[in-house]
Amino acid sequence: MLGLALGLLIGGPLAIVLLVLAGLLVGHQVDELNLLPSSKAETQKNGKPVDTRSPQELAAQDHFARHLCALFIEVARADGDVVRDEVRVVREYFEQRLKYGPEALGLVRRYLKEHLARPPSLEHAAAACRDELPASERLLLLDALYGLALVDGHLQRAEQDTLRKVSQGLGLSEEEFRSVTARHFGDGQVHYARLGLTPEASDADVKRAFRQLAATHHPDRVANLGKGAVEQASRRFQEIREAYEEILRLRGK
Repeated sequence: MLGLALGLLIGGPLAIVLLVLAGLLVGHQVDELNLLPSSKAETQKNGKPVDTRSPQELAAQDHFARHLCALFIEVARADGDVVRDEVRVVREYFEQRLKYGPEALGLVRRYLKEHLARPPSLEHAAAACRDELPASERLLLLDALYGLALVDGHLQRAEQDTLRKVSQGLGLSEEEFRSVTARHFGDGQVHYARLGLTPEASDADVKRAFRQLAATHHPDRVANLGKGAVEQASRRFQEIREAYEEILRLRGK
């Protein structure tokens, strides 16, 4: 409008056209500098983003975060005290996987402290997460919990038991549980081969094969053949026992 007014004052069609175009360009730059109201400005308050989600959506996130934190805490504390690296893994899951911002991460920290002070119900928390997440996300959650349990490089029996309970509470099948386990430990082909089996063998097959091989290769059976035979049998017996124990670990037994 200012460009048009100046053009009319100066006179001449060319001046009017040029000044109108100049006015449009200047007006656009003003809008870009947020001197005029915009949709972005409406979502800002004192320079900080304003959460425009409904109270129902915020309550749903609050509910989910509380139960998810409970699962992380139960896995982290399964082998003892919760350490700094475990807290880092939890934060990365919420920040990178779930895209939580600073305010939501503050909520996560609060729930973690609450659960540390007052142990939550693992079964209740797992059931709540099962209801919130599709199957694919539940597998990813279990995978993240495995990463948490392995942050110190070792998986204790108590941690494995807790992970199995979480998997069951999430409604995952035995095959799905084993697939996540195999991702972190491999499928144990070498260990099965030492028992003359494949990964498809049942638990009963594994136990039966171990007992038969352990009885066959026990060092006491060759004690009369001399020291060399006993040492060789001992090595074979140890391999069989280690293979069996590793398979049990892979299967969460």
